[in-house]
Amino acid sequence: MNRRALLKAVGCSMLLTGGLLPSVGFTQALTQPDVRSPLFHVFGQLPEPVEVKRVFAAGPAAAVLLNSLAPAQLMGWPVALSESSKKWLSATSARLPVLGRLAELGPDLDPVQIMTLKPDVIVAVGQADAQKLAMAKQFSEITQIPYVLIEGGLADAPEQLKIMGAVLGQHRHGQQLAQTAQEVLDGVAAQRQAAAQAGPRVYVARSATGLETLGEQSSVNELIHLVGGVNVVQAPNDELEVSLEQVLAWDPELILTQNPSFYQQVYQDPQWQQIQAVRNKQVLFVPTVPFGWLEDPLSINRLLGAVWLSAKTHQESEDVVLQKLRHLFVMLYQFAPTTEQLKPLLADPVQFAL
Repeated sequence: MNRRALLKAVGCSMLLTGGLLPSVGFTQALTQPDVRSPLFHVFGQLPEPVEVKRVFAAGPAAAVLLNSLAPAQLMGWPVALSESSKKWLSATSARLPVLGRLAELGPDLDPVQIMTLKPDVIVAVGQADAQKLAMAKQFSEITQIPYVLIEGGLADAPEQLKIMGAVLGQHRHGQQLAQTAQEVLDGVAAQRQAAAQAGPRVYVARSATGLETLGEQSSVNELIHLVGGVNVVQAPNDELEVSLEQVLAWDPELILTQNPSFYQQVYQDPQWQQIQAVRNKQVLFVPTVPFGWLEDPLSINRLLGAVWLSAKTHQESEDVVLQKLRHLFVMLYQFAPTTEQLKPLLADPVQFAL
């Protein structure tokens, strides 16, 4: 089938189904490898693990996961990395090409381009709604390339790592990473349970104005709850805009942001100074290298955020935090930062995001 026919097949199929396909039969039973988990949706017949040499990441979340599990098999990054991010990765990962993506707001690559790249498996990480499942199924059928869609939150990281490691022929390393992730989650839970008082009331400021935030259904909320905090935004929405008057009424004890513009001006703004988090110097810029510790993407990179935010919330000693973070950098990114590198990142993370 030529390029035009392939693209026509995709378009016609989506048009006739309204972008949706029946949910029955999405996840196919496999004999090898054994993928039996509600987090995994597999389309097409997966190859034997020893035959998986080239893996295409459909989006940033999948790329982060695959770079930890099998950096030698990851074909490239879906989006370009900043020079600052590359400095916190292994030399091999930093040199990977930018290939484009299939996920998020729409594909950069069509089926013909993917077939030209000749991956053994396509992997996506994210919400598995009906439309995404339908697109994954169609893409696999047209290209004849197995497609794995993995869902789940931060609490599911151990299972994601364990199963995907087996799929990629990295069973032992997957087990090690799964154990590391579980240790992080258990450690943070223990700190939360041992806390003598309730966690802070938290507001997440996403935009330069600080008035775009995240509600109860956001993935960031999982991280806040994990450390014992409470999101002041109780609305069921994911992303929403609010007024400064509403933030004043909430009066959060802690403000988290990954927006440099907001962080650099909030302490000088007389209106924001009325909020106790600002008065008490509790507006925290969450590190963003090599990937966001709070979000962006929503993958195992947030394990560092769990360690960091728990340490901030429960006043853990710097030496202990540095040791934990260094271990995570080695395990997740094959990069061993020195104490001299990590201390500035913790002291002034905004400088690494500019």
